[in-house]
Amino acid sequence: MHIPTEKCSQLTTRALSTVDGGDQGLPITNPIYGILVVHTIQLGTFQSDEVPGLVLTGIRLDGLGFKPQKDQRKAVNRFTEYVLGPDYSRLAARLCPKSREEKQRYRTKFDLSLRIHEAEYQCVKRPINSSSKKSIEPAHKFEVTLEADTFTEEKFALFANYQKVVHKEPPSRISKAGFRSFLCSGLTRTTYKQDGKERRIGSYHQCYRLDGRLVAMGVLDLTPQCVSSVYLMYHECVNDWEFGKLSALQEIALAVEAGYRYYYMGYYIHSCIKMRYKSTFHPTYVLDPETYSWDPLDQDILARLSACDYVSLSRDRRLGINASSSVTDNEQAAGSTAGSSTAPDPSSIFHTDMPGVMSIEDIKENISLGEIDVRLKDKTVNLARGNVILKRTAQLTLLLRQRLGEWDDEEMIDTSGVQGVAAEFVACIGPLLAREIVIDLSGGM
Repeated sequence: MHIPTEKCSQLTTRALSTVDGGDQGLPITNPIYGILVVHTIQLGTFQSDEVPGLVLTGIRLDGLGFKPQKDQRKAVNRFTEYVLGPDYSRLAARLCPKSREEKQRYRTKFDLSLRIHEAEYQCVKRPINSSSKKSIEPAHKFEVTLEADTFTEEKFALFANYQKVVHKEPPSRISKAGFRSFLCSGLTRTTYKQDGKERRIGSYHQCYRLDGRLVAMGVLDLTPQCVSSVYLMYHECVNDWEFGKLSALQEIALAVEAGYRYYYMGYYIHSCIKMRYKSTFHPTYVLDPETYSWDPLDQDILARLSACDYVSLSRDRRLGINASSSVTDNEQAAGSTAGSSTAPDPSSIFHTDMPGVMSIEDIKENISLGEIDVRLKDKTVNLARGNVILKRTAQLTLLLRQRLGEWDDEEMIDTSGVQGVAAEFVACIGPLLAREIVIDLSGGM
C-alpha cells in the first residue's frame, strides 16, 4: 500500500469513522482514540517514495504544560506585526496605551492564549481616531473560525492549490470527490457536557481568512479530551508566514481554552525529517504500542527510535534493553526463524513477525471469546462448532457466547472461521478496544 508521508495523520480520523459501536455509535473517548492512532496501521506496512518502511508512532501534547519555544514565539510575533501593521501599532499605542505593568508582562511572558489571538480581527482594539473621526483599523483583517467539515468550492480551491504547489500533484489527481471523501467526511458533530462545560465533538474545519480570502485550513477531530490534527493546507500566498507552526499553536490554544487538554499531532515518523518538528513541542508523549501508555518523547526515546524501527518502552524495560543496544537486543529478543526448514504460513497473522501484534497466548490470557460482539445479518455462518441460522444481531452475540465457548488454538489460526477473524482482530487492536466495538461480518461471510 502506498500512502504519502504527509498524509499519514489523516488515517486517524478515517479509521475512527469506520468503528461500529452498535445502533447508538461508539463514544470516541480519549483512550480509545489514542489506541486507534497506533493500531489503525498495524494491519499493513505503509510505504512512501521518500521514506521506505515507514514506522508510525502515535504522538500527543499535554496542552496544560505547553511552553512555546523561541522559534514558535517568533513565528507568532512576526505574523501579528504583519497583520496589524506599523501605522495601526503606532496609533493604538497612543489611543489605548498599555500600563507599565502590562508592558512589563508582555515583554517578559509569552501568554499563548493572548498572543495567538492578538491579530484576530475580533480581538483587535479599534478606538476612534479623533483626527479622522473613524476607528483605527489594522493593515489586514485576519479571522479564524471553527466550521463544520462540509464541502465548499472555497475550501476545494484551497486544497487544489496546496496539492499542486506543495505536493506537486497533477490536476488529473485532484478531484472534488477525492477531497470530499478525504477531508469532508469525518466524525459526526455533536456536543459533550462535563463538569458543567459543553464542548463540541466531531470533525471540523478551522479556517483562516486574510482580508476575506481563505488562506489556510486545518482539519480537526474533537473528542471529549483531545483536539486531534488531521490535516493542514495553506495557500502559496502565505508561504512566508509559517502556517504549520501558527496553526499548531492555534490548535493547542483551542485544546487548553475549551477544556480538551490534549493535542494529538497525528503520527510521529522518526525516519522522516519533515516530521521532526513535532518533537520540538513540549511536553510531548508517544504511545506505547503494547501497553497503550504514554511515554515522554525525551532523548532516551529518540535514541531508541534512531537505533530501532520498532520501539515499545514497556517491552524494552521488561527485557532489560537499553537505548544504546536496541537493535541487537530487539533482534535477539524476537528470535530467529532462519534455521527453520519450513516457511511460515502467511494466511494467519500469528505466523508473521509483525511487531506489536498480540500472540495467541496473550489473547487467551487477556480477553475471553464471550467478550467480543459480532454483527451479522440473516445468514448461515460456520461458528466452528456447528452451523447456526442467525436472525438478529442480539441472537448472534448470545450464540457466540453459548456455542463457541473458549478460545481454541487451531480455530484461532483458521482465517475462514469466526474465531480466526475475531482472534486476528484482537491481536491487532488489543483487548481494551476489542471489548468496546462490534465486528461487522455482514458483508464478508
